[in-house]
Amino acid sequence: MSHSVDHIHCLDQRLIVEGDPGLSEAQPMRLWVPSERIAVHLINIPNAPERKWAELIPWILEDRILQPVDEMHFVIVGRFGNDQLQVLAISQQDMRDWHRVALNAGVTATSMVPDFLALPWEEGRISVGWREGVCLVRYSAEGGFAAKPAIAWAMIDNLVAAAQVPPRLSISIPNSELIPAHLQAKADINAAAIDWQFGDISLSPNLLIGPFKPPLASKSSSEWLPVVALIVLSVALLFACLQISINHYSQQIDAMDKQVQISYSRLFAGRKPQPMDVRDSAQRQLSRLFKQQQSLQSPSLAALIALDSLMVDCECNLIALTADDDGMRLRIRSGEKLKSKGLSIPGYQLSIEADKTIDVIVLTVLASPALGGGK
Repeated sequence: MSHSVDHIHCLDQRLIVEGDPGLSEAQPMRLWVPSERIAVHLINIPNAPERKWAELIPWILEDRILQPVDEMHFVIVGRFGNDQLQVLAISQQDMRDWHRVALNAGVTATSMVPDFLALPWEEGRISVGWREGVCLVRYSAEGGFAAKPAIAWAMIDNLVAAAQVPPRLSISIPNSELIPAHLQAKADINAAAIDWQFGDISLSPNLLIGPFKPPLASKSSSEWLPVVALIVLSVALLFACLQISINHYSQQIDAMDKQVQISYSRLFAGRKPQPMDVRDSAQRQLSRLFKQQQSLQSPSLAALIALDSLMVDCECNLIALTADDDGMRLRIRSGEKLKSKGLSIPGYQLSIEADKTIDVIVLTVLASPALGGGK
């Protein structure tokens, strides 16, 4: 969420004009603060790990600052060139005063940035703006200052003199008579005022670090309600979709189980097994059928099947049957009619002998090594 932008002085004026310090809830806002209250220092990069720079910088700048260093707030902007650091020094009392002004205006400051950075900047150009009797000057991406006009013009002359290539000047000031003549001759001058609310405020350098870092904004319960409702709705929809998918797959599984049972009943006789047992039951049935097929191919059983056609209408009774690997022997009572038949089975040798028992014969069936029959 983007926060609104304004100058700290505008908040103070709004309080005086509107007299409305009692706001029910603080509004988050990014604030411009007066650059003349901020000192810019360049120091050599300390010979220490970067994590310790914040502890060393106050003592490095102790001789340059009039106030005690423990009453100052320091912000490292970044490297300047190859061997220097740019550091901002602000009085802690100023920081507290700016916080007080913001809170009295019903504002929670999320960032505080020097107001000279509200000026536009491009390479090779010095931009000058105006705020309530103070000149704002920006000469680089992160370099600038604020001062009374007389001091500001002198500092601008120094910047121009120190530049290898003379920079261009853009001066926005309501009264051009305040500009020295030698600067008027080479400057682009206009009377445009700075729009603090629509200026492009950068996120760095942000003065709200260390002890002045703003706490994380806590959302009221009313702001969380739509989020919670959306989460609950998403979970409910997800659960509904999951339940529908489960029901759909359950129906498909039931249909497949029924199809498997029907297919099993078409192939095998007997009781239908449970769907989970179909595979094992089918394997048992197939094993049984394979064993039956192997039994049907044995010589003895093949011979018995072959005798079926000879035994029709024989008017005899089978008394006993013995079988081995060579063939089989049948003891038959009242087998006189068989003697009168021409017994012949391709692939087998048949013989009939009288048994010791009266009216009983022995029919011997042997596998023949060659095709043909016998009696």
